[in-house]
Amino acid sequence: MEAGDQAKMLESAARTIAQSKPSQRSVLLVESDPDLQWTLARMLTVNGNRVVGTSSAEGALAVIEQWSADLALVSSRLPAVDGLEVARRLRARKPDLLVILMDDMDDAVPDRSAREASPAVAARLAKPFRFEALRALLDSLQLAPAPAE
Repeated sequence: MEAGDQAKMLESAARTIAQSKPSQRSVLLVESDPDLQWTLARMLTVNGNRVVGTSSAEGALAVIEQWSADLALVSSRLPAVDGLEVARRLRARKPDLLVILMDDMDDAVPDRSAREASPAVAARLAKPFRFEALRALLDSLQLAPAPAE
């Protein structure tokens, strides 16, 4: 095989590999429960997403300054700042960010107004939930995956 033919074959193979890269979403996961954060991050990653997790509002705001996420999954209960406020701050910094608030829907939540609709939140998901419910919600929102890097 000629050197020119080998170069063309390698070029063609490289193009095929580059075009077959799976598309991924970039997901910012804001959850203070380390076990739940790990489980969700693992499930999202296995399903082809890039995930950065943090457990606080400060961490989420620092990450969004450095990393371009397509989606943020935010727990309604976080230390110091509630999830709805985190959603507002994230959207103020990145207006096109899709935010899903993971609500603790138990009776211990004293402020029922926190469950009201907010323009900062695209959807709410009641905890506890099965991963299939999250996947169905993402599909229903028709979030287009970002091109792989």
